[in-house]
Amino acid sequence: MKMKTWMNLVMVACGLAGGLFVSGCAPVTVSSMPPDANVYYKKGDKLIGPAPARVMLYANSREVVVRKAGYFSQSVVLSPVGSETVSVELRRRKKVFLVSHPSGAELYVKGQEKKVGKTPFLLDYNQSHRVFAVRALGYSTQIITIPEDPEGNITVDLEREPTVTVVSKPKNVEIYTKAGRRLGVTPLAVPASKEGMLELRKEGYYSQEVSVGPETESPYVVELDREPVIIVYSEPKNATVVHRGVILGRTPYRRLVKEDMDLEISADRYYTKKITIAADSPWKISVKLDPKPYIMVKSNPPNAELYRSGGVELLGTTPTEILVEKDVAFEMHKEGFDIKSFMLSVDSKREVTVPLVQSFASRGKTVLIDSDPSGAAVYRPGGAELLGRTPLEQRVNSERTFELQLDGFKPKIVTVAPDSANNIVFALAKDESARNVATSDPLLNTPSSF
Repeated sequence: MKMKTWMNLVMVACGLAGGLFVSGCAPVTVSSMPPDANVYYKKGDKLIGPAPARVMLYANSREVVVRKAGYFSQSVVLSPVGSETVSVELRRRKKVFLVSHPSGAELYVKGQEKKVGKTPFLLDYNQSHRVFAVRALGYSTQIITIPEDPEGNITVDLEREPTVTVVSKPKNVEIYTKAGRRLGVTPLAVPASKEGMLELRKEGYYSQEVSVGPETESPYVVELDREPVIIVYSEPKNATVVHRGVILGRTPYRRLVKEDMDLEISADRYYTKKITIAADSPWKISVKLDPKPYIMVKSNPPNAELYRSGGVELLGTTPTEILVEKDVAFEMHKEGFDIKSFMLSVDSKREVTVPLVQSFASRGKTVLIDSDPSGAAVYRPGGAELLGRTPLEQRVNSERTFELQLDGFKPKIVTVAPDSANNIVFALAKDESARNVATSDPLLNTPSSF
């Protein structure tokens, strides 16, 4: 066979292999970009060494694979005919998906209780961790090593493991592994492929350890013993707990009880309650305190003084809050307003507004009464009392009637009210019937006027 024909056959064979064809007859050195990639024989996946790696070729071609973490692997066919060196450039691979069946499995770094996520999980090749534990409840934990050159997604098929359903008395008991990992609450199916210790915990009960394995019958019933621990809750929260005058703490208050104890539960603005707890009491005791009947007292207008009936004890200035535990009489005082008496009881509304009435003396105003012409005498009605002459100021708290008199003018009756103008001028009408009569006084012999 001619050399040219033989070379063509080699090239065809290498092309069918899908690799990179390189001819040569001497030992071939395989280098990589980036450097330090590992070179393997394709057949048998045997490591040759890190690049640059020397591959001995004889009569036959050899296919090798160049691999480096974070890069796509690259196959190359080496021939005894051709160049003595081959350089392989790898393409970077940044991330790969790790999926599981079933999905949602928890992913931990092997040898650590460090949870990194749940499947499907996008793995970053820049991270140093490559070995993970894949866990899912009811399935056997599987250890997976992330290959340096994965082909597509990495899939983990978890195997379902035998389970035992743990039932407890009381219900809703928390189950933990020996390492302290919480599995859930009863009733719960737990792995039983091998013997393992579990711890059952519930507030108010002694914790209990049990062993579950392949020989354990399902359901496995566990009965917890109750601690003689009492927890006192209150409404409102944070109430003070007192025993024989000594403050023990605040609610919720936890106490190991070996004998009967009398407690007082108190809170500001609430009535104190007394309870007795004993070793056989329910572990949870709820105490509801009754609120004291405080009433918010307001006035219209505000800032009135609130007194107990009789006006002796000042309770505050409105708006003010007072404690009303029985029927009580009160008085509301405010300058310019009538004193207001009222009653409050435990059945009154929690907020009361007391309307005040303006006092009689403060409801009026001063009015300037004048006449045209001015200087008229101002009398009370009937002319009994002279008040003065116009212009004249008068205090008007309600409607008032006056009589204006001026010589040569007719008397005028006028009415003034608090809603009248501040200055009022009343026009007087001339008295046309008035006339002077001259007579002879026989005693004085002088004229007189009547």
